[in-house]
Amino acid sequence: MTTLTTPTVAQLPEIARTLSEWQTAGWKGFLHPGDLGWHSTAGAERLAADLRCWSVHGSVVAIGMLDGDDLLRLAMKPSVLDDDRLARRVAADLTSGRVLRSGTVSVEARGMHALRARLRAQGWDEDEPWTPLHLDLTGPVPARPREAALRVEEVGPAEAERWTAVHWSAFRGTTPSAEDGQRVARRWTTMATGPFADLAHHLVGYDDTDQPVAVATVWTAGDGRPGLVEPMGVHRDHRGHGYGTAITLAGAHALRQHGASAAAVVAESSNTGALATYLAAGFTPGDSVADLTRTQD
Repeated sequence: MTTLTTPTVAQLPEIARTLSEWQTAGWKGFLHPGDLGWHSTAGAERLAADLRCWSVHGSVVAIGMLDGDDLLRLAMKPSVLDDDRLARRVAADLTSGRVLRSGTVSVEARGMHALRARLRAQGWDEDEPWTPLHLDLTGPVPARPREAALRVEEVGPAEAERWTAVHWSAFRGTTPSAEDGQRVARRWTTMATGPFADLAHHLVGYDDTDQPVAVATVWTAGDGRPGLVEPMGVHRDHRGHGYGTAITLAGAHALRQHGASAAAVVAESSNTGALATYLAAGFTPGDSVADLTRTQD
């Protein structure tokens, strides 16, 4: 019997442990504990409310996270990726309104062959492609480029405003107002002190004038499992110096020190700058995969 539930805050640690166990060497870019950790900037209560768990006879076999009101990001237990019975139930829940609203919505179902086939048969179309990339950490990790001259420190809540100011510039291309800066720093602190804090390592990179120019957060999933780079960014005024590659490799070294078997990330296939950064850091791209989308009244 398959059941669909929304977990409580008290169940988040168990959800994280289950999701960690599904991170394998054949990682295809599906939901990682670090994705839950980053989502927890909104607080543990909101994170729990945005999660959906499918269980078979009481054992969780699929976990979804609502990212906004129009995207569900999924992970499945590796042994059921080709299970058509489970795929039929999940697909029914996704198309019935029990999980996603009406209108245009998307599902991130990377590596879930049976579910993707079911959704395609029901009229879901492919959206823009994404490229999963990984860097093997079981051997030597590439050294950071000398020309980048980046000094990297791991930081905590006391440096929230510094970390978030660089991140804001990297992704929004502006300088945050004092009010926005404080608001984003509070959300970041909520994440950095929340239920997934022990999985995260937050890095700030400084140039040779001690200006913060790049940031990254990396997330572990346990010894011998892939860790996630999410997010990584370079301040808009300091691009073109190799800082993105340098902070990415610093994150990879941090993951290796904490037992990760690989560093993993997913980038939009159209984002040539991000792909170039990860390739320069030695990451290997996997086959691109598209989210699935549909429009329904």
